Amino acid sequence: SKYTSFKEVVADFKKDPKSVKLAGGSVKGSMDHLGPAMVIQAAGGDPLQLKNIPYDAGGKAMAGLLSGDTQVLSTGFGEALGLANQGAVRILAVTSEERLGQAPDVPTVKELGYDVTFANWRGFFGIPGLASDKADAYRALLKKMYDTPQWEEIRKQRGWQNLYHPGDEFYSFLEEQEKAIGSMMRKLGFLQ
Repeated sequence: SKYTSFKEVVADFKKDPKSVKLAGGSVKGSMDHLGPAMVIQAAGGDPLQLKNIPYDAGGKAMAGLLSGDTQVLSTGFGEALGLANQGAVRILAVTSEERLGQAPDVPTVKELGYDVTFANWRGFFGIPGLASDKADAYRALLKKMYDTPQWEEIRKQRGWQNLYHPGDEFYSFLEEQEKAIGSMMRKLGFLQ
Protein backbone atom coordinates (compact mmCIF):
# COMPACT_ATOMS: atom_id res chain seq x y z
CA SER A 1 0.00 0.00 0.00
CA LYS A 2 1.15 3.51 -0.66
CA TYR A 3 -0.45 4.63 2.60
CA THR A 4 1.79 5.17 5.59
CA SER A 5 -0.69 7.28 7.59
CA PHE A 6 -4.44 7.58 7.92
CA LYS A 7 -4.23 11.28 7.06
CA GLU A 8 -3.07 10.23 3.56
CA VAL A 9 -6.20 8.10 3.19
CA VAL A 10 -8.38 11.04 4.20
CA ALA A 11 -6.53 13.39 1.82
CA ASP A 12 -7.03 11.00 -1.11
CA PHE A 13 -10.68 10.52 -0.20
CA LYS A 14 -11.22 14.28 -0.15
CA LYS A 15 -9.54 14.63 -3.57
CA ASP A 16 -11.39 11.72 -5.16
CA PRO A 17 -13.67 9.54 -2.98
CA LYS A 18 -13.75 6.81 -5.64
CA SER A 19 -9.98 6.38 -5.45
CA VAL A 20 -10.19 4.84 -1.97
CA LYS A 21 -11.82 1.42 -1.76
CA LEU A 22 -12.52 0.24 1.77
CA ALA A 23 -12.78 -3.48 2.52
CA GLY A 24 -14.93 -4.76 5.34
CA GLY A 25 -15.66 -8.29 6.49
CA SER A 26 -19.43 -7.92 6.46
CA VAL A 27 -22.35 -6.29 4.64
CA LYS A 28 -22.78 -2.58 4.03
CA GLY A 29 -24.09 -0.94 7.17
CA SER A 30 -22.04 -3.23 9.42
CA MET A 31 -19.54 -2.07 12.03
CA ASP A 32 -16.77 -2.35 9.41
CA HIS A 33 -18.65 0.23 7.34
CA LEU A 34 -20.11 2.49 10.04
CA GLY A 35 -16.86 3.16 11.91
CA PRO A 36 -14.96 4.46 8.87
CA ALA A 37 -18.04 6.40 7.72
CA MET A 38 -18.10 8.17 11.09
CA VAL A 39 -14.39 9.00 10.79
CA ILE A 40 -14.79 10.27 7.20
CA GLN A 41 -17.63 12.52 8.34
CA ALA A 42 -15.54 13.83 11.25
CA ALA A 43 -12.75 14.56 8.75
CA GLY A 44 -15.12 16.74 6.72
CA GLY A 45 -15.84 14.17 4.02
CA ASP A 46 -19.16 12.85 2.80
CA PRO A 47 -19.74 9.33 4.19
CA LEU A 48 -22.21 8.66 1.39
CA GLN A 49 -19.26 8.79 -1.02
CA LEU A 50 -17.31 6.11 0.88
CA LYS A 51 -16.68 3.20 -1.47
CA ASN A 52 -17.29 0.25 0.83
CA ILE A 53 -16.48 -3.19 -0.60
CA PRO A 54 -18.23 -5.80 1.56
CA TYR A 55 -16.75 -9.27 1.87
CA ASP A 56 -18.58 -12.14 3.53
CA ALA A 57 -15.86 -12.69 6.14
CA GLY A 58 -12.91 -10.88 7.71
CA GLY A 59 -10.39 -13.27 6.16
CA LYS A 60 -11.73 -12.60 2.69
CA ALA A 61 -11.66 -8.85 3.35
CA MET A 62 -8.02 -9.13 4.46
CA ALA A 63 -7.27 -11.10 1.27
CA GLY A 64 -8.87 -8.25 -0.72
CA LEU A 65 -6.49 -5.81 0.94
CA LEU A 66 -3.42 -8.02 0.52
CA SER A 67 -4.19 -8.62 -3.17
CA GLY A 68 -4.62 -4.90 -3.86
CA ASP A 69 -8.32 -5.13 -4.71
CA THR A 70 -8.88 -2.54 -1.96
CA GLN A 71 -6.60 0.11 -0.51
CA VAL A 72 -7.72 0.01 3.13
CA LEU A 73 -9.45 -2.40 5.47
CA SER A 74 -11.73 -1.77 8.42
CA THR A 75 -11.51 -4.67 10.84
CA GLY A 76 -11.02 -5.56 14.47
CA PHE A 77 -7.62 -4.68 15.88
CA GLY A 78 -6.99 -8.26 16.96
CA GLU A 79 -7.64 -9.51 13.44
CA ALA A 80 -4.90 -7.30 12.00
CA LEU A 81 -2.34 -7.41 14.80
CA GLY A 82 -0.66 -10.70 13.84
CA LEU A 83 -0.21 -9.68 10.20
CA ALA A 84 1.03 -6.26 11.28
CA ASN A 85 3.61 -7.88 13.55
CA GLN A 86 4.74 -9.98 10.55
CA GLY A 87 5.05 -6.86 8.39
CA ALA A 88 2.27 -7.94 5.98
CA VAL A 89 -0.05 -5.01 6.82
CA ARG A 90 0.32 -1.58 8.35
CA ILE A 91 -2.18 -0.45 10.99
CA LEU A 92 -2.79 3.22 10.21
CA ALA A 93 -5.05 4.18 13.11
CA VAL A 94 -7.33 2.79 15.78
CA THR A 95 -10.73 4.09 16.83
CA SER A 96 -10.21 3.39 20.54
CA GLU A 97 -10.24 6.16 23.12
CA GLU A 98 -6.51 5.69 23.78
CA ARG A 99 -3.59 4.02 22.01
CA LEU A 100 -3.43 0.28 22.50
CA GLY A 101 -0.55 -1.32 24.36
CA GLN A 102 -0.02 -3.96 21.67
CA ALA A 103 0.73 -1.24 19.09
CA PRO A 104 1.82 1.87 21.01
CA ASP A 105 3.05 3.67 17.86
CA VAL A 106 -0.37 3.51 16.18
CA PRO A 107 -2.33 6.75 16.73
CA THR A 108 -6.00 6.99 17.54
CA VAL A 109 -8.21 8.77 15.00
CA LYS A 110 -9.00 11.22 17.78
CA GLU A 111 -5.28 12.09 18.07
CA LEU A 112 -5.26 12.71 14.33
CA GLY A 113 -7.97 15.34 14.77
CA TYR A 114 -11.13 13.34 14.02
CA ASP A 115 -13.45 13.38 17.03
CA VAL A 116 -14.58 9.76 16.85
CA THR A 117 -14.21 6.73 19.06
CA PHE A 118 -15.66 3.41 18.04
CA ALA A 119 -15.47 -0.09 19.47
CA ASN A 120 -17.02 -3.32 18.30
CA TRP A 121 -18.25 -4.26 21.77
CA ARG A 122 -20.25 -7.20 23.03
CA GLY A 123 -22.83 -7.23 25.81
CA PHE A 124 -24.66 -9.56 28.14
CA PHE A 125 -28.41 -9.01 28.29
CA GLY A 126 -31.08 -10.44 30.56
CA ILE A 127 -34.77 -11.06 29.96
CA PRO A 128 -37.31 -8.31 30.74
CA GLY A 129 -38.31 -8.41 34.37
CA LEU A 130 -35.15 -10.23 35.51
CA ALA A 131 -35.08 -9.99 39.31
CA SER A 132 -32.58 -7.40 40.50
CA ASP A 133 -30.83 -9.88 42.80
CA LYS A 134 -30.22 -12.22 39.82
CA ALA A 135 -29.03 -9.32 37.65
CA ASP A 136 -26.67 -8.26 40.44
CA ALA A 137 -25.36 -11.83 40.72
CA TYR A 138 -24.64 -11.92 36.97
CA ARG A 139 -22.87 -8.53 37.18
CA ALA A 140 -20.78 -9.76 40.12
CA LEU A 141 -19.84 -12.92 38.20
CA LEU A 142 -18.81 -10.92 35.13
CA LYS A 143 -16.84 -8.44 37.26
CA LYS A 144 -15.05 -11.37 38.90
CA MET A 145 -14.19 -12.77 35.46
CA TYR A 146 -12.91 -9.38 34.24
CA ASP A 147 -10.59 -9.19 37.26
CA THR A 148 -8.84 -12.53 36.57
CA PRO A 149 -5.31 -12.77 35.18
CA GLN A 150 -6.64 -15.22 32.57
CA TRP A 151 -9.02 -12.58 31.18
CA GLU A 152 -6.23 -10.01 31.14
CA GLU A 153 -3.95 -12.42 29.25
CA ILE A 154 -6.60 -13.24 26.62
CA ARG A 155 -7.56 -9.56 26.30
CA LYS A 156 -3.95 -8.50 25.70
CA GLN A 157 -3.27 -11.34 23.24
CA ARG A 158 -6.25 -10.37 21.12
CA GLY A 159 -5.92 -6.61 21.41
CA TRP A 160 -9.29 -6.22 23.12
CA GLN A 161 -10.15 -3.21 25.21
CA ASN A 162 -11.57 -3.58 28.69
CA LEU A 163 -14.99 -2.01 28.17
CA TYR A 164 -16.87 -3.33 31.20
CA HIS A 165 -19.96 -1.20 31.87
CA PRO A 166 -22.25 -2.75 34.49
CA GLY A 167 -25.93 -1.95 35.11
CA ASP A 168 -27.00 1.65 34.59
CA GLU A 169 -23.57 2.52 33.19
CA PHE A 170 -24.17 -0.03 30.41
CA TYR A 171 -27.64 1.38 29.76
CA SER A 172 -26.16 4.89 29.38
CA PHE A 173 -23.46 3.49 27.09
CA LEU A 174 -26.15 1.84 24.93
CA GLU A 175 -28.07 5.11 24.67
CA GLU A 176 -24.94 6.93 23.46
CA GLN A 177 -24.20 4.15 20.96
CA GLU A 178 -27.76 4.34 19.65
CA LYS A 179 -27.38 8.08 19.05
CA ALA A 180 -24.00 7.89 17.30
CA ILE A 181 -24.52 4.72 15.29
CA GLY A 182 -28.21 5.40 14.61
CA SER A 183 -27.37 8.85 13.27
CA MET A 184 -24.83 7.43 10.82
CA MET A 185 -27.18 4.61 9.79
CA ARG A 186 -29.88 7.19 9.00
CA LYS A 187 -27.40 9.30 7.03
CA LEU A 188 -26.35 6.26 4.98
CA GLY A 189 -29.99 5.25 4.39
CA PHE A 190 -30.05 2.08 6.49
CA LEU A 191 -32.63 3.49 8.94
CA GLN A 192 -35.59 5.76 8.38
